[in-house]
Parts: sequence; C-alpha cells; structure tokens
Amino acid sequence: MFTVLYHSLLIGAALFVPVPFLDERLAAFLWKRMITDLAKKHGRTLTNDQLLALSFVSRFELSDGCLFVARRIFRELLQEIVFILEWRKAIHLASDAYYSGYLLNALFAYEGFDPAKAGQYALALQKAKQGTNMKLVQGVFKGTFRSGKGVLVSVARWLSSISVGYVKDSLARRKNKRKGSNVSEEQMESFFEMHRNRFQTLLKDLILQLQTGIGNLPHEHFDRLRERLFNEISVLETS
Repeated sequence: MFTVLYHSLLIGAALFVPVPFLDERLAAFLWKRMITDLAKKHGRTLTNDQLLALSFVSRFELSDGCLFVARRIFRELLQEIVFILEWRKAIHLASDAYYSGYLLNALFAYEGFDPAKAGQYALALQKAKQGTNMKLVQGVFKGTFRSGKGVLVSVARWLSSISVGYVKDSLARRKNKRKGSNVSEEQMESFFEMHRNRFQTLLKDLILQLQTGIGNLPHEHFDRLRERLFNEISVLETS
C-alpha cells in the first residue's frame, strides 16, 4: 500500500500550500495521480473521463462568482496566517484518500472490473465508506502529522514551487483557449516525476509510521469496508 500512503500524505500536505485555489487543485491532481498509479499496478487502462469519475474531482471544483471568489481568497489568507485552521481539513482529506485508495486497490484487483462502469464504481465506493468509523485512521494520520509537521511543511514548500508556472499557464490558456487544456497538468506530472525520489525520501519515515499505526488497527475494520464495497458492486451487477 506504499502508493496509497505516499499519495495520501502528499494530498494532505497540498492543503498547506500558501496559494489560494492552488492547494485544492494540487490535491485533486494528486488524487487522480494515485488512481492512475494503482490502475497501472493492476494492468488497468482507464480513459481520462473514467479517471475523473473515480477520482472524485468534483469535490475540488471551484464555483464561479465574484462574491464566492472574494470570500474564498479571504478564507485562504486567514488560513495561511493561522496554520492550524487547515490542520484538521488536511488530516480528514488524507484519511479519506487512504480509505479511497484502499478500496480502489481492491477494485482494480477484482477480476470482473469493467472500466466502462467507472461512474457506478465511484458511487459504490462512496456508499461503502458511509458509516465507516474513519476516526480510527484519522487518529493515525493525526499522530503522524503532529510528529512530522516539519517534514510536511518542507513538502508543502516544494509543492509551492510549481505555483508560478501553474498560474502563468492557466492565464495563458484563458487568453488562448485553442491551446491544449492539459498543459498545466503535464507540468505537474513532470514536476512530480522529476522530484519523485526527493518526495519519497522526505516522506519515508512518515510512511513507515503510518504503516505501523494502521497495521495495529483491527483487521476486521478493513475487512468490513472491503465487504461493503463488493456488496455494492454485486448490487450493481445484478440490477
């Protein structure tokens, strides 16, 4: 589960990036990247639309409207002044990413997996998580985040280093919509590939701590989660 733990930590750290809007865009990108890596691990090929369906990107989409933008910028600036305001959100998001990654890993290993049902699987994943006592894993992430605060801040600084290029490219695409819409995402992918070893080295001890902490949780907790997923899939296949 290295892939899941690694990306879950990055997703949480992304929320500490001190650039309004970029933090959630990075989290959305990392979530999608986690799914891509898990799919490749199991030899699954997914279209971009199927990846989007499984990555729950909609939770990171930004609303339109000047009033919304003004409120969000104010909130983001306040959060950067008071770092702790993002702390709980980052722990919750990282934990949710872990649960989702755990279920997606099981889904991709499923012999009957059909990429064409990505949208239905996304719904099954959400239903499987409903009622799950996520405080168990959240507690592990909370302890890891607390002991690794300095490391997470360092990771956030590295994540911030792509912000200038991302923002410039976003503005350029708005001026010329004929240009490809994936340029910024390609830049992000290139950035993460270039610094993969650095990120993994920085997060190595935290990943080991998470492995130990989650490994000490009751196995039945995850068995029930997996069982709920395949019960939902069974309903989809018989309906």
